[in-house]
Amino acid sequence: MTTVHPDHDTRADELATRDAAADLPPLGPDSILWQRFGDWRSAFAALSAGVLQITQKDISRSLVQLSNVFDNEVARLVRSAFPIIRTVYEGEEVGAMIRDFHKDVKGTHPDGSRYHSLNPEVYYWAHATFVAMPYMLAGNFSPDMTRAEKEQLFQESRTWYTYYGVAEPDDAPKTYEEYVKYMDRMIDTLEPTETIERSRIINGLTLDPPDPSVPRWAWKPIAPFAAKLLLWASTGLLPEKLRRKLGWEWTKSDQIRFFLFSRATRAVFSVLPRKARMVPIATRAFDKAEAR
Repeated sequence: MTTVHPDHDTRADELATRDAAADLPPLGPDSILWQRFGDWRSAFAALSAGVLQITQKDISRSLVQLSNVFDNEVARLVRSAFPIIRTVYEGEEVGAMIRDFHKDVKGTHPDGSRYHSLNPEVYYWAHATFVAMPYMLAGNFSPDMTRAEKEQLFQESRTWYTYYGVAEPDDAPKTYEEYVKYMDRMIDTLEPTETIERSRIINGLTLDPPDPSVPRWAWKPIAPFAAKLLLWASTGLLPEKLRRKLGWEWTKSDQIRFFLFSRATRAVFSVLPRKARMVPIATRAFDKAEAR
């Protein structure tokens, strides 16, 4: 595993990623990534991506040591999600901001080994979990994709990664087929972590409002339902191999209800206008691009 030191030269990474981006497809209104990632249905896959991240030991350890995520997990999910969405639709400036935020996210494991969030293997894994979201949704909450569309989406995700200016790990996939194998290989390394054990969402505990502007009296009656639905849907979207590792039950009855719920959601979204279907960040980006 590559070790990233505090004085890591991110400028060199930026130059390298810009060179790599020259041969990759641009992002814009015609890209599959733009059309799918900023969809409100991504909320169903956001927690799945989070579980993929926090079962990776370095990411989990950083949250335990350095984060206040356990104070209000819903708020943390919201705060984390929207800058990632902005990177897809707004580009390098936002990507660099997210990268620089992680420069001081480093520490040690109980065994004395060190971690750093700008380690390319760790940073790329976090990115790969976000890339997984539209693939998880395809054929479930969203229309399925052809093999060619899946390949195009993956190449667009490589463009997206260049926005962060962080070097790829040596084994970073270059095709969709390689990405599928990479994800499967990485899932073999994941395991239950302290973050999983302490998560209020995962353990069905009371959740605080996602934003201070939401009154507690309005949030309290819907919080248990919202948490259960979010966890249940995300469990259905997780790879079966990881569900087994975590000991999370998923029955035939769950699968039937998941099928019906996801297809009903897809049917509703199929008739919604873009402004209702997409988050405001995405809607503004489409409007701006189409006004040129």
